[in-house]
Amino acid sequence: MHKIKIKEVKRWMKSLEENRYKRIVEADAKRVTWFINNKMNEEGMPSRISKKWEHTQYGKEKYLAQKYIDEVLSRKENISESVLRKLIRKEIKRLGKKVQKT
Repeated sequence: MHKIKIKEVKRWMKSLEENRYKRIVEADAKRVTWFINNKMNEEGMPSRISKKWEHTQYGKEKYLAQKYIDEVLSRKENISESVLRKLIRKEIKRLGKKVQKT
């Protein structure tokens, strides 16, 4: 799986209903991207994107990361499965026609 980019997450966050009329904070998009790419793990988060308060929970960011994974990434997997199935069907038809000719 390729690394998700901040730009993709920011575009997706802007499409959400709760963010429709408000500005998306760059740091929030960076944190959400971090959680997506690092399997919801806080450990190893760079200090430039981590919150400075020591008792931080990152609830909003983890929720958005999980929502992104459920909505976008699962949809991409389903699309690739359907494309693969179409290719297999085409190949089976082509092989069937070859067998009928001989």
